Amino acid sequence: DPMGQHRIVHPPRHSLGMEARRRLPCLPPLALTFLAFFAGALPNAAGAEGKAKVPVVKWGQKSDRLYLTIPLTDVTEPEITLEEKRVYFKGDSKGEAYEVSLKLLRGINVTESKHNINKWSVTFDLKKTRKEPCWKRLLRSTKTFAWLKKDHDRVYPQDCQTAKEHWRDTYFTRKLNGLDPSEGKPGRTDEPPTNTGPPDKEQEKIEWERKINEFRAKAVPRKSGEGKKKKKGSTKKTEL
Repeated sequence: DPMGQHRIVHPPRHSLGMEARRRLPCLPPLALTFLAFFAGALPNAAGAEGKAKVPVVKWGQKSDRLYLTIPLTDVTEPEITLEEKRVYFKGDSKGEAYEVSLKLLRGINVTESKHNINKWSVTFDLKKTRKEPCWKRLLRSTKTFAWLKKDHDRVYPQDCQTAKEHWRDTYFTRKLNGLDPSEGKPGRTDEPPTNTGPPDKEQEKIEWERKINEFRAKAVPRKSGEGKKKKKGSTKKTEL
């Protein structure tokens, strides 16, 4: 019996058809190895190659805009999606597949946002939904990612500081006027008063007293011991 003289390793029988199973004893060892390679090795290799890489994403901002740069050269078959709180990119560069989905910290205006693909990179110019202090981070997630980097060419500290001060002034102005601070929208001034003439002095006095009373109500009362000490000290000075 020739099968008793040679030790032949067969591929898994469930991966081959009925006709191939009947012909297995007649196949030489080299042909069986070749079949096993195509039956098992190739599908696994294809699955490994199908996984896309995450590209480097550089980001910067102003008080009213976001700037993203993906430094990939010669991008082919790009797929880009802009949503209110999500930016999606997929494309090939130099034979490698790349894909990234960015869930933003806050919303953007999709209709007034744009992107551009050139030979060296993919850039995004995104308009925020409102003018506000600069974001502390780009993504909603608080995790740190090695592929997400700050774009030092897109840093505008003066613009961010101005927006922060304007936001703070709007907040406290509305709060002192008895309005809801959360409804204030930086970048838009409140409606001007109907009376454009000189203010009434009596009305100014009433408004001033009202603000003083509000500050007094918010002030932290001093301890009784501290008040007595200061009072005694002031009496001694007057006696001298």
